[in-house]
Amino acid sequence: MFLGVHQAMIQRQCPECDAELILARRPDNQGSGIETRPSTYLRCSTCGGEFTAEQVRENKRTKQLDSATAQA
Repeated sequence: MFLGVHQAMIQRQCPECDAELILARRPDNQGSGIETRPSTYLRCSTCGGEFTAEQVRENKRTKQLDSATAQA
């Protein structure tokens, strides 16, 4: 069964305000004086926070563990 484009997309939530995160890109020509950051990141559409995919995954894991502990 084929899922529509909107159904197949994973919705990611901001770790700070629970709003929707959007995929963003930084230019690849970051100077050497700038701290090295990933060129692809997730940006919150509400608070403007910037997160790496790993930060979002870690937050999701923590919430799932808290939920499982509360149900036990």
